[in-house]
Amino acid sequence: MRIISGTLRGRRLAGPKGLDVRPTAGPVKEALFNILADQVSGTYFLDLFAGTGNVGIEALSRGARQTTFVESNQAVARLLRANLEHCLLARQADVQVMPVSKFLARKPEPAYDLVFLDPPYHTQDAEQVLPFLGRDGIIRAGSLVVVEHFYKSSLGDRIGYLTLVKMYRYGDTCLSVYRSVHPPAQEKTPA
Repeated sequence: MRIISGTLRGRRLAGPKGLDVRPTAGPVKEALFNILADQVSGTYFLDLFAGTGNVGIEALSRGARQTTFVESNQAVARLLRANLEHCLLARQADVQVMPVSKFLARKPEPAYDLVFLDPPYHTQDAEQVLPFLGRDGIIRAGSLVVVEHFYKSSLGDRIGYLTLVKMYRYGDTCLSVYRSVHPPAQEKTPA
């Protein structure tokens, strides 16, 4: 794995030798950042099911202000931290070693501008996590949430406060792009 663009272009990252991790493939990662285009710079980026940090580190290389990585596997999180140290990005990163559901239940601060999640294929993790993202100020109004998933997995057009913008297919992999349309934290209650 290597960083495709930005300040760390060409930098190699350590891979998951013997670990049960499926890093985002280079062409899919490149497509993801083509979709996000110039929206990455200056953002708070959230990388859920982060694995080795491949995507979140790419976001930092392309100018994200900070990336929060959430990974539940201790051994994989050690590899992620080693990749951050190798890229001299530890100060711009927050690594949370816990299940994604536990992290989201904490109502993390600050609110995120961009979210990427790549849950294990053939699980219901995306369907369980997505409804939480539009709640409690986890993401800002208008934020983008991108889900990497197996092409046969069908996600809804509307999940909680997220609306599907577009789905892109790359072989067996799909990227479903959602936009936050009305987080409850910004709702006004009648007096």
